[in-house]
Amino acid sequence: MPESTRKALEREEDRRLAPHALRSADATRQRPLEDDGRAFDYRLPYQRDRDRIVYSRAFRRLRQKAVAGILPAYEDHRRNRLTHTLEVTQVARTVGRALALNEDLIEAIALAHDLGQPPFGPAGERALDDLLAGRLDGRGGPGLGDLGGFSRSDQALRVVDLLEKRYEHPGLNLCDATREGIAKLAGAGSLEAQVVAVAVRLASALHDLDDALQARVVDPAEVERLAAVRSLKKKLGAGYPQRGGRFMKANAIHRGLTHLLVTGVILGSRESPTTGAPIAWGRGGEELLRDLEAFVERRVLTGSEADRIEAIGRRAVHGLFAAYFADPSLLDDHVLLRAKEQLGVRYWRDLPRSEREREARRYRLDPRMTRLLADHLSSMTDAYALAEHARLLAIGAVPMPSAEQLRREETT
Repeated sequence: MPESTRKALEREEDRRLAPHALRSADATRQRPLEDDGRAFDYRLPYQRDRDRIVYSRAFRRLRQKAVAGILPAYEDHRRNRLTHTLEVTQVARTVGRALALNEDLIEAIALAHDLGQPPFGPAGERALDDLLAGRLDGRGGPGLGDLGGFSRSDQALRVVDLLEKRYEHPGLNLCDATREGIAKLAGAGSLEAQVVAVAVRLASALHDLDDALQARVVDPAEVERLAAVRSLKKKLGAGYPQRGGRFMKANAIHRGLTHLLVTGVILGSRESPTTGAPIAWGRGGEELLRDLEAFVERRVLTGSEADRIEAIGRRAVHGLFAAYFADPSLLDDHVLLRAKEQLGVRYWRDLPRSEREREARRYRLDPRMTRLLADHLSSMTDAYALAEHARLLAIGAVPMPSAEQLRREETT
């Protein structure tokens, strides 16, 4: 019965998918699945990946991370990383179903694509990248050189492969196609991964514009001059709201542009002359989206308020890193336990105080500890990072050692 149930699901999937879609029957994992006493399989492999991602702690933390900037505690309606992820997933599944691709795989990649996003959105990502790429060396940084930098896609893969802890092994043991989709979201990957990449662009531009309209950051009349909105007004004719408040116009624009752009991707991909060719845009679709993205970048994501938020986020990330780097005793117990596992050192809390400074020096010279700190910082929510930064400021946490200090440590 178990085998026949799984085989029946695979046959049904194979029947409805396009020839170039990825099949669950071909899915592979790095480790065998855990035996949890299941009587039979009623989920295919990519469905199982989806469920593991949704139940992860990293996924739950997305609700308290801003799409860009800092998520205020009082904000009820603005998007956060969780609602962004759900909108990306919705768009991606719509496109994937229309193209007869593997929806389960698409959903798993989409749900996991932002698991590596640090607090404060792109500002936090840039702050961590400056530290891990060596750009701060000699300018207040730790003098560690280039450790490979930081990217949210790479970090998302670390989350699902290493950092989540729900089983006896590290990570979630996702299928290789899911992992590849997460890692290659910005580049060429499977058609399912390409669909998610397009959905990320669409959803990001559209919800940033919608949030800006709702928050009165931009005026509807200004938005109506965009090429995509002009095209929308032409298609809708009298159906486009000429009167009514900002709320109704914003909803009409968001709803209409979503349909317009998603339709363009579906039709453009269906018209591609080569079976299994990359996901393509319909005529003019890419230009409309680029125009919209440029407007959002110029009017929403830059300016004095964006600069202020960028400074707050960078200061918090760099300050937390500096404090933890100088004094590991400030870290939570679970981080110190991970350091014990990954660095092969004694548990910090068990060390006599007379030995701690010597051990801290050893930590600072080990690049694995630096990466561990990046893991810890990137997992934080906006509110937690700000509160932790304020706490460490209040107790006068030790500043980051200079590059010259570290060089002296290496020779002693």
